[in-house]
Amino acid sequence: MPDDGPSTAFSADSFTTRTKADFLFLSELGEERQTSRKFAVKICLKKKIMQEKKVQQIFRERDALRLLSTPANASPFVVRLFCTFQDRESLYFVLSLAEKRDLLARLKALRRFSVRQCQFAMAELLLALEHIHALGVIHRDVKPENILLREDGHILLSDFGCAKQKQSVEHGAEVEHGKEEQMTSTDKEQKRALKRRCSFVGTGAYVSPEVLNGEEVTGACDWWAFGVILFELLAGRRPFSGASEYFLFRQVLALSYEFPDDFPCDSSRQLVQALLVLVPAQRMGSDAMGGAVPIRHHPFYNSTDWDSIGKRKSPLFDSSDEPTDGEEGGE
Repeated sequence: MPDDGPSTAFSADSFTTRTKADFLFLSELGEERQTSRKFAVKICLKKKIMQEKKVQQIFRERDALRLLSTPANASPFVVRLFCTFQDRESLYFVLSLAEKRDLLARLKALRRFSVRQCQFAMAELLLALEHIHALGVIHRDVKPENILLREDGHILLSDFGCAKQKQSVEHGAEVEHGKEEQMTSTDKEQKRALKRRCSFVGTGAYVSPEVLNGEEVTGACDWWAFGVILFELLAGRRPFSGASEYFLFRQVLALSYEFPDDFPCDSSRQLVQALLVLVPAQRMGSDAMGGAVPIRHHPFYNSTDWDSIGKRKSPLFDSSDEPTDGEEGGE
């Protein structure tokens, strides 16, 4: 388990040793009794952790968040861990509060993002990924529901349960059972072969080809997910889908997707195509392609002021920014 008894704070100067008694629990929120500051509190039941064999996942999340939450390493676009503690039944992670839920909830409300909204959200996500990669952390489960929204509409990359630090990255992916009755004998053999060589963490719709193929996992897998999310925000749907994860994975490995007719602006199409590349070393964002810098310089971001993005008013809750048909952007 992450800690024995209360933990000593490591990321907020005013935190000393904290226990459950120091917080007033309000649903999934916690209010520090001494200061009345509000936090998100992730409560993990020990019994459930053991039943679902998620001990390693809890350790991964704790270790990644500790690294990313020190004063020297903290980013405004990455969730912070302020302290951890436990009692007999549960583990508690005290985290940055995101009052406006997450990017998936916002996408469902809007159906799709305007180009300006997408540029903003994806610029902040780029900065978050660039930051964690520079510190040797690969997220491995980047998806809209793990991109939280603060009260001011700026993002927080969260949920590091699948994260790996580069020195301990594993190979592979674990494939769910598909619908056997729909498969030919060749399909079944392909599926068995895929299962033999794969053992993955992450969420199917955002998992990269190299993960499915059981190859070395690098930061390029996060940039694949970045491309999937970029497509999803502008199209209102994911590029890859299937009746089961098996059929979904076949689409991914075949790079089988199509842009809708109303997909906005040529620059966004070009960026998606540069990100959804089967070979990791040829994928924009990979170390071999120069990291995040070429994405920053892509025409899709021509109007983005990278130095002030975190100080800008977020357009994600601005009704005047709702998408229109045939919208252009990336000027």
